[in-house]
Amino acid sequence: MPLSALSENIRLLCSYGHSISDICRRAGINRQQFSKYLNGHSEPSLASLRKICDFFGVEEHEILLSADSFREIIRLRPPRFNQRKNRFQRIVEDLTTSEHTTAGFFERHEGYYHAYIIPDPVKGHCIRSLSRIYQEDGKWLVKTVERQMDKLFMLPATLKYSGIIMEGCNRIAIYEREQGQGRSLNATFLYPSEHSEPRYLPGLLVGFSAEGSQQISCIRTVWEYLGKTPDLRQALAKCGVVDRQQESLPTFVEQGIGNDMTDTEQLFTPRF
Repeated sequence: MPLSALSENIRLLCSYGHSISDICRRAGINRQQFSKYLNGHSEPSLASLRKICDFFGVEEHEILLSADSFREIIRLRPPRFNQRKNRFQRIVEDLTTSEHTTAGFFERHEGYYHAYIIPDPVKGHCIRSLSRIYQEDGKWLVKTVERQMDKLFMLPATLKYSGIIMEGCNRIAIYEREQGQGRSLNATFLYPSEHSEPRYLPGLLVGFSAEGSQQISCIRTVWEYLGKTPDLRQALAKCGVVDRQQESLPTFVEQGIGNDMTDTEQLFTPRF
């Protein structure tokens, strides 16, 4: 890429600021050296380029584009001054951003679900919770509510989790942490739906509880789609321990949440 393109891109970013001196002061960049970048007399090191990008809120691969391409990006997304990200923030952003996600992937799965698990294969109790996949500030998030957990598990009556949702290899990955004083962590991996409106999402839940033995476990789960605007009062009322002697679960759910291994299964995988 010609050096002049990088210089022009930096000059474009600076045109949104108050002055070159003010930008250098706030970004912590040497004024004399920065002038060389603007004039095309010198090319910034990788560290300096990172500092410039962090200050203006752009990515390195963007600022290295042609002047026309970069101008179009800035027209749609003007620079955010002093939005410097530390290494942790950059890693989290890279972790939660995928350039290869199919268009409409998360939009197709947006909405509310009843999530089913059998946490204790010995007791065989089925738990039904309410989860929501939603978008906020350009990021896809997840909230989960478990209710009536005190009757059999000696836990608070309501447990709440919040987390993030990601896509990888056309699979759904969800990471959630218990809110409040709890410290439980869960990771759920689901097979997505190929339909415009999902019905069931089978998968695996890996996690541990902050109470008891804190043993790490992996169990099967099935998410049943309820829609984007279900009756939340009714959906929450159904959460908790499910008495399968009194209530018949959908066949797909019943077959998908068992934690046994058949003779033909060599790996513990979701069931369809």
